[in-house]
Amino acid sequence: MNTNWNSKKFDDFSKESLYKVLNSLNYNEIVLVVQQNIFTSLNSLFTFTELTENTSVTKIVTIGDQLETDIKDILSSSPNMNPVFLIDVRLELSLPTQLYEFFKLYHLPDIKVIFTSWDTQRTNDLLNLQVDKQLRVSHFIHSQIESATPNSEITLLPWNVVPMPYIDADVLNCNLLYNYNGMNMYYPKMVSMESATRNILIDNMANSLQSLLKNTNTVITQSVAIGEESKKLVHLLKRRIEGRRSSDEKFEVETMYNENKNAIKTDLIVVERSIDPLTPLLTQLTYAGILDDLYDLGADEKLKDKDIALKFRVDDIWEKLKFLNFGALGPRLNQMAKDLQNKYDSRHNADSIGEIKQFVDSLGSLQERQRLLKLHTTLSSDVLHEVENNDSLQFNKILDLEQNLLLDNIDYSTSLDIILGLIYEEEIDSDKLIRVICIFSLCRNGIKDKDYDTIKKELIESFGIEICFQLERLAYAGLFINKSMFVSFQKEKKSFNQINDITLVWNKEYKYISKWLDTLPEEDSDNSENHNVPTNPKEATFAYCGVIPLLYRLIQSLYDRSIMSKHFAAQQPFIISAQPDLSMTEDLYEQIFGNAKIAESIIWNMDTKITAIKSPVLQKMNFHNNDKVLITFLGGITLSEIAVLKFLQEKLKAKNVNKRFIIISDGIINGTRIINGNYYRTSK
Repeated sequence: MNTNWNSKKFDDFSKESLYKVLNSLNYNEIVLVVQQNIFTSLNSLFTFTELTENTSVTKIVTIGDQLETDIKDILSSSPNMNPVFLIDVRLELSLPTQLYEFFKLYHLPDIKVIFTSWDTQRTNDLLNLQVDKQLRVSHFIHSQIESATPNSEITLLPWNVVPMPYIDADVLNCNLLYNYNGMNMYYPKMVSMESATRNILIDNMANSLQSLLKNTNTVITQSVAIGEESKKLVHLLKRRIEGRRSSDEKFEVETMYNENKNAIKTDLIVVERSIDPLTPLLTQLTYAGILDDLYDLGADEKLKDKDIALKFRVDDIWEKLKFLNFGALGPRLNQMAKDLQNKYDSRHNADSIGEIKQFVDSLGSLQERQRLLKLHTTLSSDVLHEVENNDSLQFNKILDLEQNLLLDNIDYSTSLDIILGLIYEEEIDSDKLIRVICIFSLCRNGIKDKDYDTIKKELIESFGIEICFQLERLAYAGLFINKSMFVSFQKEKKSFNQINDITLVWNKEYKYISKWLDTLPEEDSDNSENHNVPTNPKEATFAYCGVIPLLYRLIQSLYDRSIMSKHFAAQQPFIISAQPDLSMTEDLYEQIFGNAKIAESIIWNMDTKITAIKSPVLQKMNFHNNDKVLITFLGGITLSEIAVLKFLQEKLKAKNVNKRFIIISDGIINGTRIINGNYYRTSK
């Protein structure tokens, strides 16, 4: 598959891959026994009718508590039907309990298991080894099934997938952040599991990226990793790619950029969630973000609480509105309604038969557009009603508090009084309340010890003792800490993420970070051209409460140092760069994270290093290329962060740095999922 990064082909690849595996079994009738967490992916790829038309599948059963009964009922009525099991254990590395118990109880003579995988997964080589059975090293899935039913004939078949587009053609969701039980693999519920879960996550993300690169014939020319886990991912990916590269492929890579000085470059930027733990806690103000916060926009692009599908490929109104500030929706929807009415009214001006036919031919598309326009008008009205009337949200009050905390408009004591007041009111949802408390903690580098204890005590009295476990997990994640924890960490003087008990990232209070990177730019209300209105934003402040996400500024600084030159250090090695450049950022990273080496840049082909640095002609020409930048997230990304990165892409293009951002994430997060540490991926 060479898609040239046409993400529509990625869906086709995964779909055709499953069809091929199912048809290779040569069964007349198949009952497909599916693990629950796979349904979201299946629903995104095809309908049940499409599946039955292209394969021998006639029934689908879910792996759950009723598995035994469901299989017995089907086989008793259709004895010629063959069960085939479809599972995804890339994160758990173990069979679902119900399936293992089923195999243990019913020793099926012939077991066919299709498992989700990558075509770069090295353990799959074990499936093809032709050696003596006693000497063979079995695939881990084979070993587990064999332990349950030793005498069964077991056949394992990999279903090779690639990440699927989500919400946008240039956004790929690997769907790896949450395991089958909904646990966050980056921020697990138990800190003792963190090292193991993150390593599993990194391994799968490396396979995901390698599979994408392989199937698109893409060669990484340079990488930047920000964060220790990010660096691990880059090193692992580079090692695997180079380890599997043939001598001919090595020669092609070495000569590609020397012979073609104007070749398209592909940058890989990897960042992780703990670099910017603040942004996902903030209230999202983009259309897509606020829908996710209120109604849960799932991996299948359905609003779970509304049972509405928002498909960007078929809904052009959603495509145009999704990344806008919610305040811009009214004017845009109004204009769309006027344009639609004008098209309907044009029939009165149709004089000839041809003009009448043209209108009649377009009637179907006009009616579909009218339906979509009504859907989004109703949906936006529902959002407005929710934020204005749902007392458990306290939407405007929370939004004002977030902005005041970020701007440092209110002192410590006032902030504490407001937070305690919210607890005493007992109206606000606990998740929203804890989000604000974590924002308070992050902005202040911890809460005073006695106030920290008071907040914990009041939360326990209001929401029960169970909340202690949640608060403890947030403390280990560095999101809810006291001053003693912060001071203790400072004294340790250990590098980022090496301390074993508490993970603290920021070395300074947020007000200093904000000043250095201008994350809270002042609006020039006297200059209408620069005024940041929702319908025409000049800055990336539209996605949250007037704040520009830290990750936005860090990624921007790789190509554009105009902000740093004004607010951090006037002397910069460049203002605009065609390639991602970390030079002279050590002081900034030392100030923010207490670790100057937290970010790392690697030239993947050393022969390109000379031309990249020494050839001004190459740099000049690159400004006009549409180079790809694979921005990869570990620990998840919010929909509003995606919106500001799309905005950054356009800002760079305005400065003749033509980059196509392809955003690849292990999952989609928001404040509620961060606070709860889990996300149960259900499917309607």
